[in-house]
Amino acid sequence: MLRSVLVACALLGGAAAPPVQALDPDRAIGQFTHAWYENQLPQGTVLSIAQRADGSIWLATYGGLVHHSGAEFDTIDPRVAPELKSSAITAVGADPDGTLWVGTLNGGLYRRNGRGLEPVPLPEGIESVFGIVTDRDGALWLTTNAGVVRIEQGQARLLDTRDGFPPRGFYRAIVADPTGGVWIAADGLGVVRWQAGQVQVYDEAQGLPTQAVYSLAIDARGAAWVGTQSGPAYFSEGRFRRDPRLASLDDRRIYSLYGDRDGNLWFAPLDMGLCRLTATRLDCNNSLDGLRGETVRSMFEDAEGNLWIGTTSSGLHRLSESKLITVTGDLASNAVRAVHQDDAGVLWVGTDGGGLARYDEPALVPATAYNARLPSQLVRAIATDAEGRMWVAGTEGVTRFATDGTARNFGLDDGLPGTIAFAFAQARAGGMWAGTLQGVARIEGDQVTPLAPTRGDDTRALYEDPSGRLWIGLRSGLRCHRDGVLDRCGTDGLPGTSVFAFHPAPNGDMWLGTSLGLMRVRDGVVTPFLQRAGFFGDAVFAILDDGRGNFWVSSNRGIGRLAQADLALLDRSENAVMQPQWFGVSDGMLNAQANGASQTPAWRSRDGRMWFGTAKGVVIVDPTRMRINTRAPPVKIERLVVDGNDTPVQPGAALGPGVDRIELQFAAMSYVAPAAVRYRYQLAGYDREWRDAGGGRWAVYTNLPPGDYEFRVAGSNNDGVWNQAGATLAFSLVPRWHQTPLFRGLMALAVLGIVAALVWLRLRGARSRERELKQQVAQRTDALREANERLEKIAALDALTGIANRREFNQRLLQAWDDHTARGAPMAVLIADVDDFKAYNDSYGHLAGDSALAAVAGAIAGAVRGSADLAARYGGEEFAVLLPDCNGVEAEAVAQRMLQAVRALQIPHRASGVAGHITLSLGVASAVPSNSMSPESVLRKADEALYRAKAAGRDQVVVE
Repeated sequence: MLRSVLVACALLGGAAAPPVQALDPDRAIGQFTHAWYENQLPQGTVLSIAQRADGSIWLATYGGLVHHSGAEFDTIDPRVAPELKSSAITAVGADPDGTLWVGTLNGGLYRRNGRGLEPVPLPEGIESVFGIVTDRDGALWLTTNAGVVRIEQGQARLLDTRDGFPPRGFYRAIVADPTGGVWIAADGLGVVRWQAGQVQVYDEAQGLPTQAVYSLAIDARGAAWVGTQSGPAYFSEGRFRRDPRLASLDDRRIYSLYGDRDGNLWFAPLDMGLCRLTATRLDCNNSLDGLRGETVRSMFEDAEGNLWIGTTSSGLHRLSESKLITVTGDLASNAVRAVHQDDAGVLWVGTDGGGLARYDEPALVPATAYNARLPSQLVRAIATDAEGRMWVAGTEGVTRFATDGTARNFGLDDGLPGTIAFAFAQARAGGMWAGTLQGVARIEGDQVTPLAPTRGDDTRALYEDPSGRLWIGLRSGLRCHRDGVLDRCGTDGLPGTSVFAFHPAPNGDMWLGTSLGLMRVRDGVVTPFLQRAGFFGDAVFAILDDGRGNFWVSSNRGIGRLAQADLALLDRSENAVMQPQWFGVSDGMLNAQANGASQTPAWRSRDGRMWFGTAKGVVIVDPTRMRINTRAPPVKIERLVVDGNDTPVQPGAALGPGVDRIELQFAAMSYVAPAAVRYRYQLAGYDREWRDAGGGRWAVYTNLPPGDYEFRVAGSNNDGVWNQAGATLAFSLVPRWHQTPLFRGLMALAVLGIVAALVWLRLRGARSRERELKQQVAQRTDALREANERLEKIAALDALTGIANRREFNQRLLQAWDDHTARGAPMAVLIADVDDFKAYNDSYGHLAGDSALAAVAGAIAGAVRGSADLAARYGGEEFAVLLPDCNGVEAEAVAQRMLQAVRALQIPHRASGVAGHITLSLGVASAVPSNSMSPESVLRKADEALYRAKAAGRDQVVVE
């Protein structure tokens, strides 16, 4: 419900979103979502990070300038930007107005201008730029190979001893002071502060731990911090001071430090990984993949509060807030099958191969002594009895641990009906019920008493209600036992349905987690909440009540939240359907598969948090700390590709004439969970409605008629908050000469003139030929009918290739769609494109190209199944094939025949990038038409499949 409210506010332009927060200081560093980008970068050293006003992230690497907008990483180096003299980028900085400044190792300074880079003049002798900042007054500051440069109103000036700066040294870092001026780290000299034209140098005499200074940062209070060879220090009351909370870092080299927007300080001590000082603690972590043992060179907090970390050799890392926390440990297996909190508050987990473990924040720790007493390390359920003893079910029976840690194992020899145990329930008559693969037994003391009527039943869940009735969840249904009688709980027993979980409600209802979804038993009546509640064959392994009006379920598609009020509306038929809010990998899970099919795969601890076992660790859900990303992401149209050629993204551009294919790439720059970003787009002047692109970042249009268009795209962040304004791009398609209004007007006038002349001639001879006119009229009527029939045939054919044209194809497609909708029959569409045909025309000439197209058309038409199929020229070198009463498998076979037929022509193509002869790429899409679909949807799928075929190397068939 909260997400719905936020989305509604965004749509209605409601109250402004609250300020973005930094990463939660109460979370351990290892509990944030950690993304590691290494192979995506041209080189592994990330020296500097910046974010432009449009939301894009920019990186300085020795392999080039890198641009990132949420999906790909694009490298800009001298190969794509010849004006760039060096691919070794050493610094990036972004002004509030969106200007990006780029410093290089031996090519000076550049300004990002549109899609290009513009060199910026610097004083003589300056080749390398190591740091870039903009001060409060808008002046640009650089640290360079020759010293410090200040650029104000376009004038660059090298500051030296005459300005109070120390003799030339190596400046490692520079930051802007929010009160004005800058701080500069001068290695071996200390720290230089410039303010209002005055320079002050601070060294050990003013409290610096050492004059070997590596890094600088400004915290949220405006205080300057330094990272030195002997730890960090901060500036206060005219000198640098140590913070006693950071005593453990005093002798560490601090190559990088950063102050986030909430006042937390991040440090990267050498060989200690990543540390953070909050208001309450210093937390260090050296276990993140790719950061262990690394040297951090840069840190940056973006507009959403994500922390970006650049390293010396392992590329780029990102820490982001997530809805959920996944906890793992150094265990033989992190596949968690059982979770349980004992009376002492200890949280236990049972794993699939790693035995028992305890949660010791922030990780799982193996319970070595307990595991030594378990007959199997494959744990399935955990429970605590009234005496505080812990019970563990596994694949080799049941183990009971006394409070002193001694263990008693129960197996087949003790009377247990089955070796593999899945479930526990405390017996009101004393002892513990245990559910196994072969039935239920009660264990009291050392006595095991099988429940005879259940012998042979695969039991997965148990619950004894206050009346003494034992509810039994089976792989094959539901049973109840009381007073020696086994029945179906007053229901039909749910035949064929597995029951994995029981959740008794305060009003007496029993909620069931089943292999089909959620169900409820009330007074013997089973109410299924399946498809209408958003469960489409999704097994529910556990049900927890968060005490805030929601059920949380673990499932084979992740962890879901269902508002109990929405379930009540569904139950009263006041709503037809509802959708759970599903959480998965983009929300902090390492694997979206929640484990289950046993008694305790999830648990609500006494502090209100919920714990879910998954295939990779245990997931923590804290309903009170699920931060919502309220920032609508900036949206940008990044690329325009016209007939395969990159074209500048310029509003009002005139494209053509003769444009066949337009591709637009866009990005909504939200980095909390990039995989959860969603898009919709519309081409005004062509699309009647918005198209849902899901997570796709490309829009493709082919064979658009000439005219004026405006492309619009909107994007949402991971919490469904949309930037409705999005981005727009207006452009026009220039018509060919025969498509111009003037040409069409002249043709209309010519037709009218001919008609007028015929009428005049007929009237002139009407009286003299009145009798023979009737006969001539009859003859001409017959001739006209025949001519019309010939014209209709000619109008349906493509003049060049002799096969059907696009108009005929579209007409036949609409007829076939209506017919197949009525019959519920499948149909298919193929879209084919001659590979590298523009290059063929350029190499052989258009006459040869026309001949080749005619030959290809003949090969395609010859490969159809019969007269019911239709092959048509769809435009340029593109063909379309309609296959009535055809499924995807048959359509793929037809497409393969066409592929082989064109290959067999062996038409030489020396300019092809695929083969020495003409080849074909085909996209295949099939559907069973319905009234809720449109013919355009199957055409679009075929076109997308064609695009993937060409992107994968061409000369192949791809089925959507």
